[in-house]
Amino acid sequence: MSLIPLIIFGIVLLLITVYIVVTIIYSGSNSNDILPKITSLDTNLSILTSDITQKKVLASTGSYVMGFFYILDGDKTTKVGNDFKSIIKVENNWYLEIAPAPSGTNKISARLRVKTSNGGSTSSEIIELPPIPKQKWMFIAILRDGRRFDVIYNNEIVASQILENYPVVISSSLSIGNAGLNGSVIHIIINDKRLTPTQIERERVTHVNTNNMVLEADSINISLPGLKLFGQCPPGLPCDPITKPPTNNLLQWKSPYA
Repeated sequence: MSLIPLIIFGIVLLLITVYIVVTIIYSGSNSNDILPKITSLDTNLSILTSDITQKKVLASTGSYVMGFFYILDGDKTTKVGNDFKSIIKVENNWYLEIAPAPSGTNKISARLRVKTSNGGSTSSEIIELPPIPKQKWMFIAILRDGRRFDVIYNNEIVASQILENYPVVISSSLSIGNAGLNGSVIHIIINDKRLTPTQIERERVTHVNTNNMVLEADSINISLPGLKLFGQCPPGLPCDPITKPPTNNLLQWKSPYA
């Protein structure tokens, strides 16, 4: 019996497996990556028009916005604990903000400020967040369901709060960065449906390696074009993690730890 049909069958089976992993298991449920390249945070930059922001982020009862942030020391003239500046915001709606930290510390203060409406008047409700580490890629997701906001750092929910009043809905663009900030951002992903933490985690791991570094910032990342599966080896697939040494000890071992 010829081996050609078996080889063809094996190739087809492998392609089907990869397709299932990419489009179903690790899919973002119609998520939209609106910032696929590393971008500086030192200026305010609109990345989504107000009409699409209204449709995808504000109009629905539930939504999420997520991204990867790399924060460095910013404006040295700003006083510690004052002058919060947004790293991502929907103007007149909500703001993910950070404030300068004391010199020598490796974390920076953070909060989510949401504008709400009560009887025609507006005010800001504050959701306090844990400090964000500096000089480290951090995944941050903001999940909204009516008056409830959840915030995720990497794979952990760090804040969950139901606001006293309903969030203001004013058509505005989604933007990143601010004058005086220093750092980078990539993979701002939006969805007009609130996902579960498990779905959020599936989205996150498609963009990082085993050290939780975004693939675009990993100089040793090697993957097939268009496939980002190999930063993380999905369970059950015949692949090795990038930290596994070669079988031939004469070969050079490239690893995040080497």
